[in-house]
Amino acid sequence: MNLKQIKTIFYDIVNMKKKYSLILPCYNEFENLKLLIPKVIRFLPKSNYEIIVVDDNSEDQTIKRLKFIFKSKKNIRYILRKKNPSLGLSIKEGVINSTGNNIIVMDTDFNHTPKDLGQMIKKFETNKYDLVCGSRFKKGGYSSTFFRHYSSKLFNYYINLITRGKVSDNLSGFFIIKKHLLNGLINNIFFGYGDFYIRLLYYMQKKKITIVEIPTKYAPRKFGVSKSKLINMIFTYSIAATKLVINNLFK
Repeated sequence: MNLKQIKTIFYDIVNMKKKYSLILPCYNEFENLKLLIPKVIRFLPKSNYEIIVVDDNSEDQTIKRLKFIFKSKKNIRYILRKKNPSLGLSIKEGVINSTGNNIIVMDTDFNHTPKDLGQMIKKFETNKYDLVCGSRFKKGGYSSTFFRHYSSKLFNYYINLITRGKVSDNLSGFFIIKKHLLNGLINNIFFGYGDFYIRLLYYMQKKKITIVEIPTKYAPRKFGVSKSKLINMIFTYSIAATKLVINNLFK
């Protein structure tokens, strides 16, 4: 254990903070979450984490049912949002209410797998990186279908062209980041839908922080219906990326 790791552990103890805050934004994902939560817990440091389920007022009573199943799990917290449904705003709520020094965000439909989360945490634990991202386009990564993989890959080239980014997957939304790097940027990043991730990567690359991508394999969702519509996503995300660049031209 090096001096930097010792200082980090001492800081966490003194400030009574968790090392990781895993934020799970959801809408009608109870059937997935009841299976996902036990799996992700296996990869989180024992007693040094919190899980924050942020529910966008689900019709399937996600929080009530999860509280019953996981009533013995003191490290799981719940936030119910009743207004302005939004993936980005749900993550924002989780970040604001988190107590961890490091933020993890992943999907709740098994698109992002617990096994890949384990690899990302392992890489983050080396203390060499400020941001660890999941990428379908690194060797060994893949999307859930052939069409989704290559259409997304092509669109990522377009996003990088607009933003001058270097990250291979601007759309995964699967990441671990040091929380302090979000200071002053939370309102600028977390709104809308998956376009929040384009903004996150844009601002972090401008900061010139250390970023690494880990290959991730998307799995098909186990239950429910996807909220993502490809054509709408391409249109919305293109506008979001263009606005982002224009608004920051002279900053």
